[in-house]
Amino acid sequence: MANLSYPSPAEVQLRLGSQEDAILTVVRRCGWWTRAEVEGRLPGSREVSGVILTADRGTDATIREILHRSFQLVFPAEGGDGVESVPGPGTWSKRNPR
Repeated sequence: MANLSYPSPAEVQLRLGSQEDAILTVVRRCGWWTRAEVEGRLPGSREVSGVILTADRGTDATIREILHRSFQLVFPAEGGDGVESVPGPGTWSKRNPR
């Protein structure tokens, strides 16, 4: 599950597991990432167990908004695992003309 954390007052980190390729595909080319770390890559293998993307804390709201709009993921204010949000009643009626 995607996880947001705050390792310092100036940074936000997004940790993605090996099953979250779709999220990585969307966010990896965004210019705000200052560092990327690969976890669990075995020599000669293309598979990894996870990726940690680090950005300046000022991009936190943008990262949260992209993950919410694209993947319906909502994160606790203090960070933690993302939870899929359920669309509220009336969401579809706003998109579909009557």
